[in-house]
Formats: sequence, C-alpha cells, structure tokens
Amino acid sequence: MIDESTTRRCNGSSRAKACVLAFLLSSCGCALADDEDAEPSVTPYRPTVSNPADLPVPGWLEGEFGGLHTSDEDHSRADSVPWLLKYAFDENRGLLLGGNAYVSAQPTGASKQSSFGDTFLEWKQRFPVNDKTAFGIEAGVVAPTASHDLGIGKAQWEANGIFSSDLGAMHLDLNLGEARGGEQPMNVSPWQTTWAAAISTSLTDAWGTAFEFSGAHQRGLATQSQALLAFTCNVSHRLVLDAGGAYGLTHAAHDRSVFAGATVLIGQLR
Repeated sequence: MIDESTTRRCNGSSRAKACVLAFLLSSCGCALADDEDAEPSVTPYRPTVSNPADLPVPGWLEGEFGGLHTSDEDHSRADSVPWLLKYAFDENRGLLLGGNAYVSAQPTGASKQSSFGDTFLEWKQRFPVNDKTAFGIEAGVVAPTASHDLGIGKAQWEANGIFSSDLGAMHLDLNLGEARGGEQPMNVSPWQTTWAAAISTSLTDAWGTAFEFSGAHQRGLATQSQALLAFTCNVSHRLVLDAGGAYGLTHAAHDRSVFAGATVLIGQLR
C-alpha cells in the first residue's frame, strides 16, 4: 500500500524512539488476557507491506497506528506516522481509510520539511477458496493531502491483488499492485507496479514473527526492493503490538528503517 521501508542507524532521537518502543513491547508482558471466548479478535495488516485477504470482524471498527523512521547512507532522513481504519460489512466486503498523520523529510544539506500526509480510501473484496486459502482485491484512490512536495502531488488510482494461504504453522501473503497517477517527472511512467511476499508464524501464544520481501518498479526510475523482519505481541484479543526493521536491497531503496505500531479493536458500530 504505501512504501513501508525504514531506518538504518538509530542515532540521537531515533535511537530514543526505538528504545521507548522496545520498552513498550517488553513491559506489556505479552500475556494474553483472560478475554471471553466470544470477544472478537483484531485482524492486523501491520507490520508488513503486504495485506492479507481477510477483513476485520464484520460490524467492528478496527484501527492501526504506528511510527516509521528511515535514513540513507547520504544521511538524509524521513519520518512518518501511518494510520489505517478498517471496517467490514461482512466476511468478504469492507472499506479501508488511511494514510499518514505526519510526514517529514530532511535531505542531505537541506532543511527539514513536514506536513500532514496523503490519504487513501479503498474498497476491499475477499474471494474465499476454502477455510485456509482466499484471494482478495483492494482498489481505490489516494488523495494528495500532503504539502511541501512530501506526497504524490496529484490524485493516484490504485489496485492490489492478494493471495493468502495457511501453510501448516505458517501463513503466506502475496500482493501484486498497480497504481497510476501522481505527479511524475518527465520521462517517468505514470504507472507503478508493486509486489510483496510475506511469511508469518506464531512463536508462542503471544509472540509472532514475519519476514517479507517487497519492491516497486516504475519505468524511468530505478527499481526498489527491501527485506523486512518484524515481531508481534498479542496483548489481548483487542490489541496487537508490533516492531521491526527493514533493509534496502537496491541502491534506490532506503538504506535502513525501523518501525513500531499497534492494531486495536476500537468498537462495534452495528
């Protein structure tokens, strides 16, 4: 959905952020609460770039919030605060509303710029195959709500195809997306192709991990790809915390990144 690569060196304030986030993960105890069996559970899309085909519990509003810090070898830096609201009408249909509540960028030798980020709205449709496998599609528009050249500049239409399957103790998510629009330089195609492949598994009743490769290709620009490793902590059925990092595999990708966030069940709407 949006570039989820992140930081490499945790210097200064970024190191403090990472330490605070690590403390929050450890201090939660990661012991599942004694929730009632009927209590619905969250369906996290974080912390990977790829999304699963599944939707959240129908009739319940679910939110995702986090922080992302990236830096490159040339000492340029960027920060963002991604957010996502998810609502399902039934098991197979729902809406996604999200974006970045805050974005900032500081190129090498230049002053820092910051702004509210871009915002997207998508329709999501799930196509179940059996109780372990499903296809999905997400389609919508990204609105250029960011300023200071920190966003796409012009409206962008996008679609993302999903394949999800349980493979024994592991879960596989494959995403292939296409986007058109935005403000592009001369000789750069308005079409962008994105892909992601993630494997996740439970380590204990509370802890889980995910590993992912993802990338983007746009004619006229260098291809980007990254590897991501993340850990999740199921605090309760209503709250899942996550933290991890990513490393750029191509020169055009961000060098390194760190991130952390949470998926929370906000409340029942119907």
